[in-house]
Amino acid sequence: MTMACLRSCALLSTCVIGLTLSACASDSPSDGETEADTGDDQAEAEAEGDGDGDPGDGDGDESALRPNWHEDIAPLVYTNCVGCHAEGGIAPFALETYEQASVWGALASDAVNEGVMPPWGAIETEECQPEHDWTNDLRLAEADRQLLADWVAAGTPEGDPADAVALPSPPELALQDPSASFQNPSPFVVGGTEDSFICYSIDPQLATDVWVTGVQMIPDNEQVVHHVLIYADPDANSAEVAGPDGSYPCFGTAGVNNASLIGTWVPGSVPTEMPEDVGVPMRAGSRVILAYHYHPTGAGDEVDQSSVALRWVEDKPAYEATIDLLGNFVSAPGLEPGPNDPDDTPLFMIPPDVADHTETMSVTIPDGVPPIDIVTLGTHMHYIGVDMKVWIEREGEEICLIQTPRWDFNWQRTYNPDAELGAYPKVQGGDVVKLRCTYDNTLANPFLVQALDEQGLSEPTTVFMGEASLDEMCLLIFGLATPFPLP
Repeated sequence: MTMACLRSCALLSTCVIGLTLSACASDSPSDGETEADTGDDQAEAEAEGDGDGDPGDGDGDESALRPNWHEDIAPLVYTNCVGCHAEGGIAPFALETYEQASVWGALASDAVNEGVMPPWGAIETEECQPEHDWTNDLRLAEADRQLLADWVAAGTPEGDPADAVALPSPPELALQDPSASFQNPSPFVVGGTEDSFICYSIDPQLATDVWVTGVQMIPDNEQVVHHVLIYADPDANSAEVAGPDGSYPCFGTAGVNNASLIGTWVPGSVPTEMPEDVGVPMRAGSRVILAYHYHPTGAGDEVDQSSVALRWVEDKPAYEATIDLLGNFVSAPGLEPGPNDPDDTPLFMIPPDVADHTETMSVTIPDGVPPIDIVTLGTHMHYIGVDMKVWIEREGEEICLIQTPRWDFNWQRTYNPDAELGAYPKVQGGDVVKLRCTYDNTLANPFLVQALDEQGLSEPTTVFMGEASLDEMCLLIFGLATPFPLP
């Protein structure tokens, strides 16, 4: 099984469980009916069947059972799941009908109750209680989890099609109202066992300054696209180094001067969108650089020709944003002493057969920097990462921004605090921004096992900082917004 297959297995159950993201129907008693009456009616209906709760095998009048598919569960599926799980969709199976969805009920309920699904990494812990909520939080309310559990306990009844409620339109997964879309000028072949790093230079033909409000990468071949960094190239320097096919070799960055990050893509990403009245500046004449990290499957050549969609406005918004990458220090002063450092000298090195190795990094914000809104946060590691925590130390106080204690390489994304402009969490002069990354470099880590297998290896090795998939990272994606230009 390849890492891509592992990702497909995760997709297999994600949107199934996502069907309970929000309760669109209620299993409460109808007006004039007591809970006791409802319970008696349901028990009576079940008694008329064979008692095993299985639908369609003589369990009596299913239309009396609640919750059921047509009145309760189908609206949840269509609101939260069918965007992925439709015929011809990106998920490996559809959930558009009762017959399709009912077979996954028990699995979905178990995973939801265990907190494994839906794939949402930003979780409150004993050591991290952010003061902010998150926009578009996918986690389930207790009522949603109970609704699914009740449906399973009742035998996943279908109900009466005559009682079916109107179904909502499935959610859109694509960036809405893009200004333009661009495909890599040429295909790229990924083969062998070594990772590849390549940039494509694209001319969006900007005649005027714009502010980017949304970015979405559309990977052509997710089996080999490890990550993508999207840059604005204000001086069009990339045009000078790109070959006839629009590409040039690069390693981890845009490979040219003055390029600024406007978006990222990693497995599990959703479109990057700025809050209302916020945009990332991109001046007239700029080119767009797509910086790819490709990871081979080890099973032969693969071809990729991905695309990017951008949305921008021409009127200057109230706040300008910048997206920064913070961390990835290999030594002091940014890297703090760790538990397995040789000779007590800070060194980013993860020894084999250690299940809870930590690396801690810190950055001090220069004095005099005014408070700046933090509008997006993302954590990034590779296959042996298991937990990442980000916090600010300010005048003796610890302010936790985000923790992803169930880190999963296949389900990365950025998280936007739910706030109004001016009321976001802040970073300011004198703050110390700290990152702590935890790694499991043992064969008990299934992601490591798969990564080793793809490289023809069977035992963990010492891991260092680097771009390759069997290297590691400890990186914060940090989106900031201000009413004044940032340097």
